[in-house]
Amino acid sequence: MKGKAQTVLGLVDGSNLGITLPHEHFFIDIRCYMVEPTDYEYAKWYSTPVDPEEQELAHQKITLENLWFSRYHRSSCEDNLILDDEDTAIREAMYFKKAGGNTIVDVTPNHVGRNPNRLVRVAKATDLNIIMGTSYYIARSFTPEMKMDARTEESIAEEFIRDVTVGIGDTGIKAGIIGEIGTSWPLEEVEKKVLRAAGIAQRETGAAINIHSGFSEDSPFECIKILKEVGADLNRVVFSHITLVFHVDSRVARARLAQEGCYLEFDLFGDDGIFRSHIQYPSGMATDATRVKEIMELTEDGFLDRVFISHDVNWKIQLRSYGGGGYIHILKFIVPTMRAKGMTHEQINTILVENPRRIHTFV
Repeated sequence: MKGKAQTVLGLVDGSNLGITLPHEHFFIDIRCYMVEPTDYEYAKWYSTPVDPEEQELAHQKITLENLWFSRYHRSSCEDNLILDDEDTAIREAMYFKKAGGNTIVDVTPNHVGRNPNRLVRVAKATDLNIIMGTSYYIARSFTPEMKMDARTEESIAEEFIRDVTVGIGDTGIKAGIIGEIGTSWPLEEVEKKVLRAAGIAQRETGAAINIHSGFSEDSPFECIKILKEVGADLNRVVFSHITLVFHVDSRVARARLAQEGCYLEFDLFGDDGIFRSHIQYPSGMATDATRVKEIMELTEDGFLDRVFISHDVNWKIQLRSYGGGGYIHILKFIVPTMRAKGMTHEQINTILVENPRRIHTFV
């Protein structure tokens, strides 16, 4: 596998990955986030509405008439939390393909809608490279039936290793990355166990790790400490959702993370028009403009080779079919913005092609 990337259709040469989106979802079900009404504390994240009218809207299919609700209360709209239509996935992926895209990495965790067979059909229909992940998400998403507290880190690592080397279940369809591994802040003990398992599996397979960081500037560094304990290679670790973790002014902290050898993933491009009414992130609300600014700062600080960009499409309203930018937003709008801001073709190519190729090629 050395020098190759593993797609759902098999191994391909790393040089064939081309323009890559390193953090997306085609099929996902995050209804596990729908919880009872709360006081909307940051730590709660997602809640069913308190308003009687909005409670009724929460379980309706998205239409033009109620689209406003899913945009202002995106995590309270049940239909918005499910991506499960194969035809829609193919159509949305083809927009990316026609714009010059080559590879999409689906990092949907094992228990929230990952579907290897559907990913194979999307790959065949679009002729895109699709790389699938293997992982478990944050502790809040675990059900009692999963018995995650009782599992050992060795058994979880064995599952990850098998998914990469043998395939998912009896499908024979193999994962090409370990991630996205879910961590909260503070980290739950079970999340630490899964993180250690990811490090063990990385060491055994040579696959990279993608980590969903808890929303605190301390979170990535705590994860690094745990990964070091099991001998993980930090040069093959990606931290997602950077603009939700670090404050816009935290240039030094972002550079410190890059100095560890890790990749910083700016994966919420196109998110500006979606309103997070009840979520107060410690980092504040980033925009596409601030994301580009932070990437340019990392470039100036000498860490261009540690930057990833993507959309993290996981809500219906992010798709073009529902009024969003879909998987094409970066190529259609962000790349021209980067050029207008003074970034060179070589720098943009490093971010879109060279960095993903390096991390998704086995060592």
